Amino acid sequence: MILTEEQKKGQDVFFRIITEAWVNDDFKKSLITNPEETLEKFFGRKLPIGKKIKVTDQSDPEYLYINIPIKMQQKDQELDEKKLDKLSGGTSNRTSSTIDYEGLYDSLGNMYK
Repeated sequence: MILTEEQKKGQDVFFRIITEAWVNDDFKKSLITNPEETLEKFFGRKLPIGKKIKVTDQSDPEYLYINIPIKMQQKDQELDEKKLDKLSGGTSNRTSSTIDYEGLYDSLGNMYK
């Protein structure tokens, strides 16, 4: 999946928050109890989003956590390469994408050290 610049910036912000929560217990506790205020302090400015923020601690290794995001409306969905290829009558040899979760977590742990 190719990310837009806006998505890359959002992902960077998300990774910075996760990394800080992993290394700073006080930040993590504050993020869970008062996410808006904590993030405003962390970034040094008001949050631009205008939505509530809900943070849950999903760090217990005994559990597999699943987040169910908001269902996108068809008009909001962008077609990925595979869908575009299929719609245009092309042929794609790719059957699925593989996500390297271990690599993702390793990179999160090393980010912003």
